[in-house]
Amino acid sequence: MPVVMSRTKCSLLLLAANVMIPLGMLIFMTGLFRSRPWAAAGGQDDAVPKPQRHAAPPFDKVIFMVVDALRRQVQALSRRLDMKFQRLTLDVVSHLIRSGAAIPFTALAAMPTLTVSRIKALTQGSSQSFLDAWLNVANSPEAMRLDGEDTWLSRLKASRRGTKKIVFYGIEMWVDLYPDVFDRKEDFSSFHVPGLTNIDTNVTRHLPDELARDDWAALVLHYLGLDCIAHMGGPRSAHMRPKQLEMDSVVESIYRTLETEAHMEGTLLVLLGDHGMTAQGNHGGRLPEELAAATVFISPWLQGTTSIRRDSPLPTAQDYLYYSTVNQIDIVPSLSGLLGFPIPERNAGVFIPELLPALGDGDAATEFLVENARQLRHALGSSKQHLDANSNLSRQDGSCTDCEECGSELGRAMCLWDGVVEAEKNWQIAPSAEAREILKSSVYKACFAKVTQSLLGVAVDNVSLGRLLIGMACLVVAVGLTHRSYTSLDVTKWPLFAATASHAATMFIPWLVEEEHHYWYWGSLAWLVYLASTRARGPDRPLVPSVGLVALQFLSQCVNQNGTKYSIAEHMDDFIFENPVVLWIPVLLSHTSAGLSIAQNLRAGLGRHAAFGAALALCAAAVIFKLSSTYDFNPELLGFVSHQAQHFIATLSQDRLVKAFWTGLLSCLVYYLLHHRLGANPLRSDTTRKVVELFNLYLRSQTRPKNLPLFLMFDYQLQVLLKMNLSAVETATTVLLLGQSGFYSMGRSNSIATLDLLNGFNGLGASSVVGVMLQTVLSNWIGPVWWLFAGLRLLSSQADTKQEPLGGKQNGNAVNFHDKQSSSSRRGEGQKSRVEAGESPYFEYLALHTMFSGLSSLALTVVCVYTWGHEDLWNVFAPKFINASLWAFFYQLVMNCLGCSSVWFIINDAE
Repeated sequence: MPVVMSRTKCSLLLLAANVMIPLGMLIFMTGLFRSRPWAAAGGQDDAVPKPQRHAAPPFDKVIFMVVDALRRQVQALSRRLDMKFQRLTLDVVSHLIRSGAAIPFTALAAMPTLTVSRIKALTQGSSQSFLDAWLNVANSPEAMRLDGEDTWLSRLKASRRGTKKIVFYGIEMWVDLYPDVFDRKEDFSSFHVPGLTNIDTNVTRHLPDELARDDWAALVLHYLGLDCIAHMGGPRSAHMRPKQLEMDSVVESIYRTLETEAHMEGTLLVLLGDHGMTAQGNHGGRLPEELAAATVFISPWLQGTTSIRRDSPLPTAQDYLYYSTVNQIDIVPSLSGLLGFPIPERNAGVFIPELLPALGDGDAATEFLVENARQLRHALGSSKQHLDANSNLSRQDGSCTDCEECGSELGRAMCLWDGVVEAEKNWQIAPSAEAREILKSSVYKACFAKVTQSLLGVAVDNVSLGRLLIGMACLVVAVGLTHRSYTSLDVTKWPLFAATASHAATMFIPWLVEEEHHYWYWGSLAWLVYLASTRARGPDRPLVPSVGLVALQFLSQCVNQNGTKYSIAEHMDDFIFENPVVLWIPVLLSHTSAGLSIAQNLRAGLGRHAAFGAALALCAAAVIFKLSSTYDFNPELLGFVSHQAQHFIATLSQDRLVKAFWTGLLSCLVYYLLHHRLGANPLRSDTTRKVVELFNLYLRSQTRPKNLPLFLMFDYQLQVLLKMNLSAVETATTVLLLGQSGFYSMGRSNSIATLDLLNGFNGLGASSVVGVMLQTVLSNWIGPVWWLFAGLRLLSSQADTKQEPLGGKQNGNAVNFHDKQSSSSRRGEGQKSRVEAGESPYFEYLALHTMFSGLSSLALTVVCVYTWGHEDLWNVFAPKFINASLWAFFYQLVMNCLGCSSVWFIINDAE
């Protein structure tokens, strides 16, 4: 009884520690990711200056057409791409650019490059907080709601005094953010990624009716199909070009209406992307291809406002910058000037210089520039971040005589503002062309607008220090509980201690956090070399398997690139794209290997033929589902298959295939558990191996075809490690290093942009929100999860020595007493005492992993506090914190507490 009580106490302490880790991360997150603060009425100006415009605006209505993930390079289409799809056409947008009816830009977005954040920036004209990263995932209407928010939409609506409507068609995020703005709308859910290409059709079907109406001032359209195709199949997907042509046809139909209908004469069409996309079709980070978004202002009236003629399409640019480069938030004041409504109060954008001729004569353009400058000055004064510094600066006796010599950027902005005020006075006294140019120069060339925009664009540290400290305290408690539950923990467990200490140290080096895969790659290689050198000795321990263990680890790191250009993985991508048949060879080998293992596991109870048939049906369902899903998203990867086979694959029901596959998995699992309980003394390792191999087959269905060769490598590595008879500490270290390395080997990183959203929907509908989120996290952390369960196999194979009889056979397996005796003697009396205290290899394994997770999470929170006020907090550590938080929630709460602990209780019967 005391032993049982001690074991129960230790288990409860460890369970509490695993709950405290995600709880601490959650509390810390709520203190770190908060909305931007603004003073209610602060600064030196108590109210936003009311504009005094004497000239009528050039446009009276706007069509704001957002094509999600429209990267500038996507729009700069090449003739080679057109030939590939056997359609040599003139791109309508390119034609309009060449004619002068369209003025193109590359609009640079800011982090996070997620749809919610970009919608806010495009409507408010201000940078956003990293809180949007969670709102984009949670998609909660109540959390996103911004009633009464000052946007160009609300300003335009107010300026029309209720005579004109604001109309919207697109994803629900716009309506969730601004529910009180739109007078006529139809929104569609953006949750179910595989089915989102239908949204574009629903948006377009409303266009003819709306273009025929004259009762609206703004028509907002948000097309999501291109972004969904990118997420599912990448920019190279065969669906990408048809979708671009579809968007081009929409622009063509709108432009024809602008040319022919009298009531659309004063309408401006703005075609833009909210962000770009990576080479894998994702977004969320700060790579150049994610920040560069295409933006085009289109109107027949623009042809007479400029003599500049631009070429289109342009050659591919490596930096993704085409034509003039502007900030994405500059679109907001530009719309204000072109449509004649006041600039939103919190705007940090600057009117785009190339659009100044559209405002008419020089005086009208100059008046608006002054209005924009005053609004920026007011925004700077009312910003809580700069309010105190501004007050202190105003109390100083003198000011900078040379703005370049000012001691701070805020002081420089104030000095430049004085220059703008002086230039405005001179222009009002003597309104000459020279005075007007000096005033323009003081806003643009003297950099007042640029400096002020950079100050307003800095991420605001609106953190809650109390929540940060509470979150850190929870992590400290979790570490303490783990140490208390595992009384024999000390620094003598040097492998895992070294990994924990060195990893915590790397958290203080920003570039190592961004390139964290280097740490795990080199760390895992060094550890496997150590194991190989200590185990591969003697005539009965061949060197070849150990060398293969290390070689495969290196090879696995070359499958996917992690931001490194001209890498082996990049060449592999090109080779697979040109020779897709090569991709499916390891796919078949991976499932064949899994099928043979499952057939062997079922053979004892079902017989050879029935077991082979069941395993074949199970793996065939998995392979056919993989073929079907790939054909839907990347049909070019099945181009080598005959048209009849492609047609057959296209007619298959993916939901039925997945459900049949899951039914087979569940049936096998139930059979294994019943056989374990009712069989004649089955080995624990045998049952564990069967369950883990079944789960590994499920993991194969949750990954992209390109990553399936990694499972063959993992299987071989596990077989070699099983023969090394690792201790619990060595097992925990091996699983940690190989699992984290596997995470990056499968194409993941600390950037939000590498999250794969597709596999989370396998077999689940749009209503299964929790299931989709859990499956999405699982599909992104397959590497660590695979090695987590591999660790159970490594431990269970050692535990059989206590269960096996002395000599004889169990389940047909001969047992050699002398082979087991040496293994048992190495454990010694120390392990026996630990077992009596409630500690077993399984418990030790879980405790060591919990200790690493707690200490690593604690180190990350300390670094976030340490870098408070530095841009690295938001550019580097915030994405890392999101990544760590997702893993903490999934691994600690779901896998470690509910999964591994349950397996431990099932397997680790009374010893």
